[in-house]
Amino acid sequence: MPLRRGGAASTRGGAVSRMRAAASAWRTGGVRGVASWAGEKVRGRLAEPSVKAGRLRRRIMEFGIQPHLLRPRIVHVAGPSEITYGVDQLLVISVVRNGALYVKSFIEHYQALGVVHCVFLDNGSTDGTVDLLRSYPGVTVMRTDAPYARFENTMKRYLAERFSRGRWNLCADIDELFDYPFSADVPLSRFLEYLNHQRFSAVVAHMLDMFADVPLAQVASHPDDSVKDKYRYYDVSNLDRPPYPWSEPSTPDIRMHWGGIRRTVFGTSNGLSKAALVLMNGQVKPFVEWHHVLGARVADVSGVLLHYPFVSAFFEKVQDAVRTARYGRTTTAEYEAYAAALARDPELTFMRPAARRFEGLEPLIEEGFLTVSERYRQWVRSGEFR
Repeated sequence: MPLRRGGAASTRGGAVSRMRAAASAWRTGGVRGVASWAGEKVRGRLAEPSVKAGRLRRRIMEFGIQPHLLRPRIVHVAGPSEITYGVDQLLVISVVRNGALYVKSFIEHYQALGVVHCVFLDNGSTDGTVDLLRSYPGVTVMRTDAPYARFENTMKRYLAERFSRGRWNLCADIDELFDYPFSADVPLSRFLEYLNHQRFSAVVAHMLDMFADVPLAQVASHPDDSVKDKYRYYDVSNLDRPPYPWSEPSTPDIRMHWGGIRRTVFGTSNGLSKAALVLMNGQVKPFVEWHHVLGARVADVSGVLLHYPFVSAFFEKVQDAVRTARYGRTTTAEYEAYAAALARDPELTFMRPAARRFEGLEPLIEEGFLTVSERYRQWVRSGEFR
């Protein structure tokens, strides 16, 4: 099935064919072999529009060359190097840098949710993140010095392919806490059982930006904080929800979210939806265009990523992102908008008339922020998971 983004179409079969050709070139000639093959492909496309040729070059680098460049730059730090788990269990993967303020909340949330293990790839933390992570059971920590702007997707794909072959994994940033509809009644293993029974291979999750009820300059954050208790408010009044354009949604109710409170406050149009929960079944290709998948059958129920960026370290993170361009050209422009807004208004607050206190997922389901199909509702009501 053709897959479209910004008017350009690509086929799943074509992507697989190119990746196989790149792998064959690597086996026969190493990096030089892949570079030669890539050059031939690019020269053959010179007559095509430059945007399409640029996309091709990026895909060749990302899928064909960068995985081989990344592996030697990864160092094991702590925890098991192999994790064995079942089809009804979940592993969490995360690339992290300077996440000390979130480690406690992150680990406690996902262990309470029922995940079997968490795997972290640290990318240059200087705030004690690694030491905090390795102090917890059920955690593996690795480290790499590869530049994030070039290797972001490759890092995440490496974790998924290495640790989750044939199994489910959840990719979450250190400031993101995943949840799914009716989780208080449906254990995680049974939720995965539902997904497996329906032959789904991805779940879309929407970021919900959370914030405190005081101006950002007055927020004081500490590693012992519970972010869920400290940042209790959200605002979904400024969202666009066009159709989800990736893979194969099982229902048109699965949408792509854009904007939100960051559009209201900073004027940015942030993509807020990710294929966060993925079954690595050999057919799905994760982390395409950062947060999406090819070749997946998207579930008829969506999840939420409670997102906590607006802690006291937000100012420092914004300044660092603008100075270093760590997150790449597109995301750096977003951080420049954040910096400009913070400079204009030192008492910037996210508390607007439409802000609400978080009271669980039910209000988000009722207003359509989250998708819950009638089939999933009936399954929950039937109690088949008990």
